[in-house]
Amino acid sequence: MKILIPILSFSSAGGMRVLSKLADAMIDQGHQVEFLASHLINEPYYPTKAKIIKFRNVCTKIPVIRGLSNLFGMFNYLRVNKSNYDVVLSNYNLTAFPVFLSTLGTGKGYYYIQAYEPEFYNKKTIIGLISYTLASLSYKLPLKKVVNSPIYKNFKCLNAEYVVEPGIDLDIFHYDPKERNEGVINIGCIGRKLKWKGTLEIIQAVNNVRQMTGINLALTVAFELPDGVTEDDYSFVHLVKPHGDENLGAFYRSVELFIATGLIQDGAFHYPCLESMASGCVVISNYGPADENNALLIRLTTVDKIQTEILRYLNFTAEDISRIRKLGREVSAQFSWSNTARKMEYFLNKPNS
Repeated sequence: MKILIPILSFSSAGGMRVLSKLADAMIDQGHQVEFLASHLINEPYYPTKAKIIKFRNVCTKIPVIRGLSNLFGMFNYLRVNKSNYDVVLSNYNLTAFPVFLSTLGTGKGYYYIQAYEPEFYNKKTIIGLISYTLASLSYKLPLKKVVNSPIYKNFKCLNAEYVVEPGIDLDIFHYDPKERNEGVINIGCIGRKLKWKGTLEIIQAVNNVRQMTGINLALTVAFELPDGVTEDDYSFVHLVKPHGDENLGAFYRSVELFIATGLIQDGAFHYPCLESMASGCVVISNYGPADENNALLIRLTTVDKIQTEILRYLNFTAEDISRIRKLGREVSAQFSWSNTARKMEYFLNKPNS
């Protein structure tokens, strides 16, 4: 198959990593995969084997007009060149519209949905309301939809029949569990400024357990602290910025307990949950692929629920820790990129997908 993936930017977000890695895995399976973007596109944050096709964006000065021109240029390229491709795979609500309009009647338009995007926007602002509406409308377009987690098969205004969960590089995120240091419990999490990411709740839970037990819990936060929080506010918090997958894998292996929680969409696929599990951490999470056996599972995240699971972990025996790590390792072994590529290939080849 010849597959084209239109994008707006090569960001450092997990969804973009999925596209880069999926493209590479599909190329390894013998398919031809290309990205489509404007000539203003940045260099890929996650390297890819795929060729990057560029169209010219004629409006480069004013941000809003530049964005609209970007979408029009994408539509125009697809309209003219769609016959050269078997599949045009949109992956974000804004790219879904030019893909739909340009492939109408051809059966070549697809939509890989990696999150329920309407919940990311603040409807109290004009821009947020417009973004919420466009994201919601994109799920009603007659594109062939595949989602990255079973929870999205029938989630609010989103309906899809097929699931292709992302993969990870099991050589990079390899199993090497950290043993406990004398006198300190090393805990990790991915930190983000956005409130719904739940980083503040993690920090507060760790702080509460420290005060309740007197145990030295050290929390290493990767990438960002939430708005209004600095390292000076909490003596036990250390911020690191592990650039690239190799350094990210080393970060996971530097902690024994990893908290991969957020405030929305329980059960959604979550990279930090899977990657930390594969690296040998015991994981607290409300996201997939965590379940009652391979992790300390919570639902509807709150500070109290996180701190309850931290206390539960502190009471684990060595046998308990070994058991849960073993189950996490077994689950993560199923998420190779070759498996993901085979599932996507099957979906794209389904006559009525």
